[in-house]
Amino acid sequence: MFNGIEICLKKSGYGGQTKPVFHKKAKTTKKIVLRLQCQGCKHVSQHPIKRCKHFEIGGDKKRKGTSLF
Repeated sequence: MFNGIEICLKKSGYGGQTKPVFHKKAKTTKKIVLRLQCQGCKHVSQHPIKRCKHFEIGGDKKRKGTSLF
């Protein structure tokens, strides 16, 4: 304090970053989870499969030698 006035001096020297900087990016894929429910007792169980960007159940089968028109 100087004559009743507070003086804030700039910190000098090597201090570095004062707060943590987040470098990781967000994940681009989601974990696919099957939600299976019992028809009798309505018990729900979840079964994770794996990570993928696109998931489809019961879609068209891929066949060899077919042309796309």
